[in-house]
Amino acid sequence: MGGEEARQTYERVADSVAMRRWGKPEEVAYPALLLASDASSFMTGTTVFVDGGPSPRH
Repeated sequence: MGGEEARQTYERVADSVAMRRWGKPEEVAYPALLLASDASSFMTGTTVFVDGGPSPRH
């Protein structure tokens, strides 16, 4: 994949999510840290989507 094709693919994917951009590493890390901490000790049977919006929701 060439530079221009890669750029277009990058933009197309970003445009396909609700946030209209790629996520930052810390935006993925923060929910992971929450789930690994005592703050999530009462959470059970939950799916946490950290994808900017493209995943199907129920």
